Amino acid sequence: MIMTLTERNQKLYELREKLNAARAQVAWIEQEIWLVNDQYDRPDLFQEMFEEKNTLWDHLDRMSDTPMAEEVYGG
Repeated sequence: MIMTLTERNQKLYELREKLNAARAQVAWIEQEIWLVNDQYDRPDLFQEMFEEKNTLWDHLDRMSDTPMAEEVYGG
């Protein structure tokens, strides 16, 4: 099938319209993903697993109370 210039231009116009609609849909989905991630309150995984709050400093304080800490780190 041979297209005329008008048919070609019409087909390209229709395809570009579909492409623009698809881009708008992708942008909408990306926005929804961003909103979900923004609303998610990241829990403290250690606290969730062990039901106690822990920080690096708490961990280091606990290590200094163990016999191994005295051997390895000199107390």
